[in-house]
Amino acid sequence: MIEFDALKKNWQNQKSAADMKPDFDNAVSSSLSKLKKFEKRILKINIAKTTGIILIVFLFIWSMLFASPVSTLTIIAVAMLVIAIVIFWTKYLRIQLRTTKLNVNENSLDFIDDVLENFSAQRELFKKDFRLFGAVLIIIINILYLDLLNGMQLLERVGFHIFMSAALLAVLFVGIKFRMRRFKKENEPIENELIKMKEDLENIK
Repeated sequence: MIEFDALKKNWQNQKSAADMKPDFDNAVSSSLSKLKKFEKRILKINIAKTTGIILIVFLFIWSMLFASPVSTLTIIAVAMLVIAIVIFWTKYLRIQLRTTKLNVNENSLDFIDDVLENFSAQRELFKKDFRLFGAVLIIIINILYLDLLNGMQLLERVGFHIFMSAALLAVLFVGIKFRMRRFKKENEPIENELIKMKEDLENIK
């Protein structure tokens, strides 16, 4: 009788786990659908951002190199600025979510881990890489204005460099805060849902 009760309990547990699998399949399908909508919206935003960056960089290059006679130092500084922007923005675009690359066929945990790793990489980009990019940007802008402010008095030049550096630092700080707030609002709900799903899947196994 004891053996029969044990077998019955084991069978009920197996049945319970089997009954739960379709629910998780539906949950994975629902999450994937949300991620695809999220990806499409972010893609549109990134296209707009890329277009804006290209336009701003073009206008900046035109104003620096074609509006007046320029020195070799100015040309070098502008080239460094363009290279820094291209490197950072390329890295930013490369780590954007790609649902077509997610492993959703064999192991749901792999699919969840892929998304969580992607979100973590995006978060780290703005916590570390964006700060480095901002520091490089400040250095390059100061190099650029070393030559452009030759006609000003020393104190005026120093004051301008301090003001410019402080303004860029403020923009950098606000940019990071704004991006982290957007990440918390847009990414974290999906991230928390996937973490909960992963915990549930691991408990079943």
